Amino acid sequence: MFRRVRILFVVVILLSISSFTQANPGGVGDGVFDMQCGGACHGDSSLNQTSSAFISVQIEGSPYLGQPISISTVISGSQLTYSGDLGVFLLTDTTGHSDTPADAQWEILSDSNGGTNNYLEGKLLSGEDNFSASWTIKPTVLTTTTFYVSIHHGGDDTPYFGVSSGLQVEVLPIPDNLARLSPDFTPQTTRPLGEETFVSIATEDVTSVEIEWKVEGSSSTTATANSLGDNMWEFIAPASNQPSIIQWRAILEGEGPSQTTPWFNLVAQEPPFEVDQTAVYIQSFALFIFVFGLALSVQLKLSKGEKTEKQWEQTDQVVQENFPTEAPPLPGGQLPPGWTMEQWQWYGHEYLEELEEGAQ
Repeated sequence: MFRRVRILFVVVILLSISSFTQANPGGVGDGVFDMQCGGACHGDSSLNQTSSAFISVQIEGSPYLGQPISISTVISGSQLTYSGDLGVFLLTDTTGHSDTPADAQWEILSDSNGGTNNYLEGKLLSGEDNFSASWTIKPTVLTTTTFYVSIHHGGDDTPYFGVSSGLQVEVLPIPDNLARLSPDFTPQTTRPLGEETFVSIATEDVTSVEIEWKVEGSSSTTATANSLGDNMWEFIAPASNQPSIIQWRAILEGEGPSQTTPWFNLVAQEPPFEVDQTAVYIQSFALFIFVFGLALSVQLKLSKGEKTEKQWEQTDQVVQENFPTEAPPLPGGQLPPGWTMEQWQWYGHEYLEELEEGAQ
């Protein structure tokens, strides 16, 4: 019994501890990962096969220092339809480590999933054989960088991995009086459903801003941004009642050269379900204390039960030791008047002793 209680106690501890961990079923989720994660995180790299998918990479925008550009990719091939799930990396090297854009002094402002990650996960829709992804990034130093897009996916119970050709980008110094975004500008990437969104734009050397926006896959609409003064501008993105993506870009005009920004993604989505980790930890700890107390109470009761059982066993032993094994011989072969056999078995020897003393 004690062994079963101890086993139950250990299981409860393990279940309580498991609430402090997290799992990622169906993928690791978007994040910032080196290319090696395509083998280490998603399967044994020694078992990976070369994917037959075709990976095209394009750049949009002028690579001026501190100004954003867009890198987009289209991945196609019938082999992708085997699993439907696809992971896509934006990389600056193919050695397997220290190869994220941040490692090459580039900052990711947004990605097509509404985050700021170099690794994106997606699912190929039924009946399609291509998948697209994009990143808006900006250089923080004058440098020349070669970008790659790599993928991993499944098929026939085998992991596949592929890497695109390199796309070299040379960062240029900013021309005099270039109409441009402020180096501190960070685009908004997500917004709630059912609400108009006021999008602010910080600029430098800009006198007017035209906004071109479109819902993904539709034709574009043009609007004029309102000036807020001090090179600050604002436009209103219409409300969306269902998850969708609005793409927008700004045409910046000033006294110097004009500039058109790359497309930015504004994702309308339901607010993510947030779990209060502190509350979870407190509940787990409370459950642990409760079960620990319950197990301890059961163990104490069982211990008391064993002690009581032992006392009864000792009482029987004492009774058996003091109980006479044989009755004394009956006087004249008969019980004395008024005696029972049980009385005679216990006290007959005293009766015989009294008879013998009286005779003497």
